[in-house]
Amino acid sequence: MEIRRAVKADQASLTSLASGFRDHLGRSAPTDAQFAGSIERLLASPDAEFALATDGSVPLGYVLLRYRHSMWACGTEATLEDLYVDPAARKAGTGRALVEFALGLARARSCTTVCLDTNENNAASLAIYRSLGFNAFSKRWDGRQIFHRLAL
Repeated sequence: MEIRRAVKADQASLTSLASGFRDHLGRSAPTDAQFAGSIERLLASPDAEFALATDGSVPLGYVLLRYRHSMWACGTEATLEDLYVDPAARKAGTGRALVEFALGLARARSCTTVCLDTNENNAASLAIYRSLGFNAFSKRWDGRQIFHRLAL
C-alpha cells in the first residue's frame, strides 16, 4: 500500500472512491459528475488536500483535509472532512494510515489543531480517531462537543 498526496491526475480515482462512499451511505446524490467537478475544484484549491491510498494502480481510499484560519486555535486549523476506504480494503490498516498521513500534512502546514465530525454509531471511524488521540470532551464545558448542521 502506498499513501501519497493526490494530484490532478488522481481525479478519476478520487471520483470513483467518493461515488463508492455515496453508494455505501445509500444516497443518490451528489452525482458522479458533481463529485468530479467538486474534486477538480478542491484539487486546485490551496485550502484543501486529498491523500490517496493505492495498491499499485488500484485506489483503496482517500482522506480530504480542509484548512482555515481560526482565531480560537490561534492559527491554521485543519478539518478532516472525509475519510473513506473501499470495503474490499478495510480491516487492513488503510483508514488509520490515511488519517496518520493527513495528520502529517496538517503538521507540515503548521496547523495548531485538527478537527472532524463522525457519527456516534460509526464504530470503525471512532476507534481510529480515538486511538490517535481525538476526543469530543471539552474541559471548559465539562461535556461532549456536539457538531450541528443546517441544510440551506
